[in-house]
Amino acid sequence: MRIELERDVEVCVWVPCHITCFFEIREHDNPLETGSRGAGFNLDVGIRTIVRLRRSREVEVSGGNDVSRDVVERMLRGLDVRARAELEHDEPVPMGVGYGVSGATALGAAMATSVALGNVMTLSQAGAVAHVVEVEHMTGLGDVIAQMHGGVEVRVREGAPGVGAVDKLLHEPDLRLITAVLRKIPTREMLTEKREAINKYGRLALASLLKRPSIEALMRGAKAFAEGVGFMDEDVKRVAEEVIERGALGASVKKGVFYALAREGLIEELSRLVKERLRGARLVVCGIYDGGPRVVYVKRL
Repeated sequence: MRIELERDVEVCVWVPCHITCFFEIREHDNPLETGSRGAGFNLDVGIRTIVRLRRSREVEVSGGNDVSRDVVERMLRGLDVRARAELEHDEPVPMGVGYGVSGATALGAAMATSVALGNVMTLSQAGAVAHVVEVEHMTGLGDVIAQMHGGVEVRVREGAPGVGAVDKLLHEPDLRLITAVLRKIPTREMLTEKREAINKYGRLALASLLKRPSIEALMRGAKAFAEGVGFMDEDVKRVAEEVIERGALGASVKKGVFYALAREGLIEELSRLVKERLRGARLVVCGIYDGGPRVVYVKRL
């Protein structure tokens, strides 16, 4: 049944960024069942996605990125909606380094399109579309379902929202993350070239965390995973060890992002240290975001 766009509309959605501490690739024939097991942090830094839908005789999608455009086009064609869609992403951190930006834009685009069409999908249904597109583009395996749950998430069963299962670690409210952008590594390249090591060390880290769950165990697993997979060279490893000696609860690297977890009182001192040691790296200091994605506004045009 065709859905008619009665009026031009603009919707803005915010989705938290996400840093995966470790993960194991879990593939199945059905992309809804494919995903990852692992754990990570949702950040209070996030991506705002704007979707504008205008009445049209054809389906046209512009702006955004390859993943978010594919999400919107699939939804419009799948729901038999004729509309011209324009996408915008406000990205306070770069894509392709390890902040889960691709997943955030995919989920934001799916949610915004659903709302613009009159809330035609539940959050899990919109998330499933975003997850499948991420899997097929090889831009992510678990960010979408993690970003839907917020907090310090633990993915105990792989798959899209509605298929996978997510638990959470409880944490003290004064924890913050110092992050630094080191380099850009395409997710496709990471999943292809480092698959064996990712699965070996990700499986070990998750098993250890589930045996005795704690933030400290999470960060120990994160460091062991990064070293085993090869995300940390000797210089970055020394920085991680130094911030831990100065009181950080842990430090590691996900793909191209260095991150250290510490209590509020140490953030200023440790930020200065990281900035001195990782010269030229862009620092982003943020908190843990315990909520999920949200609709920011809806405008009838």
